[in-house]
Amino acid sequence: MDAKDISKGIVEISRKARFQGVTPDEWRSRLAAFLAAQPDVSAVISVDDVRPVAEAAGGSNGTMLFRARYQSEEGYQDRQLVLRFLPEKGLFHHYDVTEQFNLQRALGETAIPVPKQLWLDSEGAYLGRPGYVMERVAGVSTPMAWMTSGILHDAPPEGRRAMSEGYVSALADIHELDWQSLGLDWMRGRAKGVRPVERETNWYWDALVWSGHTEYIRQLAPVRQWLIENEPEGMQEVLCHGDANFGNYLYVGNEISAVLDWEMSFLGPRECDLAYLKIGDSILLDGVPWPEGVLTYDEMRAEYERASGYTLQHMDYFELFAGYRMAVINVLAMKHFPPEVLSAYEPVLRRGPELCRAQARALGVTLE
Repeated sequence: MDAKDISKGIVEISRKARFQGVTPDEWRSRLAAFLAAQPDVSAVISVDDVRPVAEAAGGSNGTMLFRARYQSEEGYQDRQLVLRFLPEKGLFHHYDVTEQFNLQRALGETAIPVPKQLWLDSEGAYLGRPGYVMERVAGVSTPMAWMTSGILHDAPPEGRRAMSEGYVSALADIHELDWQSLGLDWMRGRAKGVRPVERETNWYWDALVWSGHTEYIRQLAPVRQWLIENEPEGMQEVLCHGDANFGNYLYVGNEISAVLDWEMSFLGPRECDLAYLKIGDSILLDGVPWPEGVLTYDEMRAEYERASGYTLQHMDYFELFAGYRMAVINVLAMKHFPPEVLSAYEPVLRRGPELCRAQARALGVTLE
């Protein structure tokens, strides 16, 4: 299988894991009841066109699109909406949709383009699972294998350049936010630790332990320890998107219309986001020809420094941190795969831990 087929297979298996057990009709009934309970909704006329997102994996949450017609204080409404919900079989050990909702609501008060957050069902009283509804924003995202198909691949070179420059500019804007004035101090409680990377390293370690994959726990333990012991001092602590890849940006033409999927966000150094795209792509798309016009990783770093006025530091360290995160994510993804199909995808998923250990060796980390 090539990268395009692999990415489609991963999306399909992930979707099955998130949507099993509830039919579209059941979701329709739950959504209608949820909307009817909102104080700004006086009458629900209909909920229809309920369906999963067509191509994207949808982050680690479940994502459902639907149309709602209802009466509100402002009169008749006919809206295209999005449901994000806690999946029955989630990728990670911990989800808090209330935190996700509150983060995006705070971002809605800034210039960062995020969908407007509408209603929260924190306990799943109406939806059957914790979740929230937000506005649907016009735009198209790239598939996981963005180098082989989709809007970025299909654009002319000048369009690709504009889109990748916009991606970098959006990251710089996110990192410039005053997260304390936005009331995001609570994000420091994500995991145990005093310093930002230490906390996030421990968050992924908790996820790995939860997975029960004892061999990968053994393999990645030295990397975790080295990251904690060698965290650079004096780094700026900013709001990191956490899953900064092209697939989490919606585009209308060459312009970004929304930044999506904030459930992996954390407070940490800027470098974390810049390193993450490079390492994530190297797992699935290593060896795939780079589309003409798309900024290379080195060009992205230079463009980021130009846009932000900040000089990126210690990138070898942060690329290993990104490799560690991706390694854990790959191990967790194995939980989604039925045994009969795991053999087809396991070689790709193993690349995460293998790449991470290779990075660690190059930095002199003792692994055995």
